[in-house]
Amino acid sequence: MDFKDINKSFSRINKGLNEVNKGIKQQKKESRQNLNNATLEILKLLSEDMQRHNASEKSIQLTLKGTYEYFRIVTNASIPHASINRLAHTENTTQQNIASYTTPLSEVATQQLTWLWEKRIPQGKITIVEGDPGMSKSLLAIDIIARVTTGRQMPDDTPGKQGSVIIIAPEDGAADTIKPRMEAAGSDLSQVHLLNTIECLDVKDVKKVNLYQCHFSLSQNLHELEKAIKQTKAILVVIDPLTAVLGHNIDSSSDQGVREVFTPLAHLAEHTNCAILIIRHLKKGTSDNLLYRGAGSIGIIAAARSGLIIVYDPADEKKRVLATTKSNLCEPANHLSYQVVLNENGFPYIQWLGETNLDISTLIAPGINLSFPRQEIIKVLQEATRSLELKEIAEKTGQNYRTLRMTLSRMVEAGLIAHPFRGMYTTLERDAESKKRMEERRKAYELEIEAIRKRYAPDTNVTTDANTTDSPKESAK
Repeated sequence: MDFKDINKSFSRINKGLNEVNKGIKQQKKESRQNLNNATLEILKLLSEDMQRHNASEKSIQLTLKGTYEYFRIVTNASIPHASINRLAHTENTTQQNIASYTTPLSEVATQQLTWLWEKRIPQGKITIVEGDPGMSKSLLAIDIIARVTTGRQMPDDTPGKQGSVIIIAPEDGAADTIKPRMEAAGSDLSQVHLLNTIECLDVKDVKKVNLYQCHFSLSQNLHELEKAIKQTKAILVVIDPLTAVLGHNIDSSSDQGVREVFTPLAHLAEHTNCAILIIRHLKKGTSDNLLYRGAGSIGIIAAARSGLIIVYDPADEKKRVLATTKSNLCEPANHLSYQVVLNENGFPYIQWLGETNLDISTLIAPGINLSFPRQEIIKVLQEATRSLELKEIAEKTGQNYRTLRMTLSRMVEAGLIAHPFRGMYTTLERDAESKKRMEERRKAYELEIEAIRKRYAPDTNVTTDANTTDSPKESAK
């Protein structure tokens, strides 16, 4: 047997081993799936048995979660929390599980569309409010909450609706930020309910089952949100911001992942007829299409029936403009202007200034949706004939040196200005022209080098004496 035969034998053995490994992996996968299915079936039986004995929904939920934690630790079972939460619903009986879920459209009762804020925030739907950091998005939400909890008119003098509100805002302190701002806006605090945390089971040891407070997550706790809406009879839920509560297992840039959260959230809003107001930031860079400016997947704004954006007023750096970017249910509302002022205790609130007739294309034109300090930086760089150092920009703009350093870094990262050399800044246009000139010089230099090389290189066409010497045979002739 030669080496070729040996190699062929080893190849056949390796191929056989690979097939065996694949079979083992597939068998493990099927076994894991069978285990998960069996665990889910046990949980279903527990839920149905407790429902027959008129157990409370909370009791069923605690039992299912505790039982699942036992199986997860002992058998490594893995079941989505959403599936377990669905089992806890008292309406999930065996008969309904096997029944058809289709509904003839003829049996659907026609309903009149209602508004929490006419032409801006529909009830039973999702509304997105977008804007850069520092654009007072949270203050806008608090102003709306104040009007809903007291039944006051909306900023455009349209009738308001009175009711309770749920706010999910884990990034702001309740005592030192949210409550003082609510008071400054004139909210009825008894009608405002915080939902930043929920009770979760901690099963580190099967003999020790503890409850603890965990952060609210849209991907895990929609059932708890629905219960809170029903208990408080809320007509508005504010989520501020989206990224803080989307869920650690959800990629905000993934369209599929986002829709897995927003589709049931939209159904929840419709089922409870509660308006869902979600705040999110704008992404870095710019886009001609406003719907693509929001951070994350396009699926976020796609799930919303109404979209609002907050931008600077081009004529006054202290003013903001609330404009409509998406309106699926009616004609877009007129833009509203407002400014942020302080009360006697130094807490901010919104002062509305009425309608503005500015065109949306004017409001979102390049450079308009920038803070005035950033606009001043760009203006200084445009007027300069060369790249400027940090110190020079500070002197020309009068801005704080330390703050300016951070601002310039963020502007470079956002693609608003160029940073061609260490410590030097310029406009994108001048940087592009500089790079173009450098490229032209490089090409000219290469051509010059090539010409010199050809000029002084040996001429391969010149014949030597050795090449012209007659061979002995030719001499003999």
